[in-house]
Amino acid sequence: MNRSDRPTRTRRPLNPVLLGIALALLIAGIVLPHALLVAAGLIIAGFTGVHHKP
Repeated sequence: MNRSDRPTRTRRPLNPVLLGIALALLIAGIVLPHALLVAAGLIIAGFTGVHHKP
C-alpha cells in the first residue's frame, strides 16, 4: 500500500550565508587570536543550527 498523494518530507538546508559568516568569524578569530571573533562565530553557528526546522 504505497500512497503517492502524501507530501514527502524534505529537510530544509541550513542558511549558507549565516554559516559562511560564522565560519569566517571563527577562522579570523583563530588566525588573529581574538576571543570575541571566535565567540561571535560560535554564537552565529549555534543560532543557525537551533533555528533550523527539519
